[in-house]
Amino acid sequence: MTIARRLLVLCFAASAAMADSSKPPPGAPWTMDFGAALEAASKSGKPIFLYFTKTY
Repeated sequence: MTIARRLLVLCFAASAAMADSSKPPPGAPWTMDFGAALEAASKSGKPIFLYFTKTY
């Protein structure tokens, strides 16, 4: 296995281990209400970024 491939696998495993779908990631002003987000985006003229997760 090449170093690049090992690094990719390690990054994927780390991100999967740290994923917690009960709360959105920090940084941006996330909201869980799609309607409110759509209204705010249309007022500001900015696009919406959808963040999907899956729990096991």
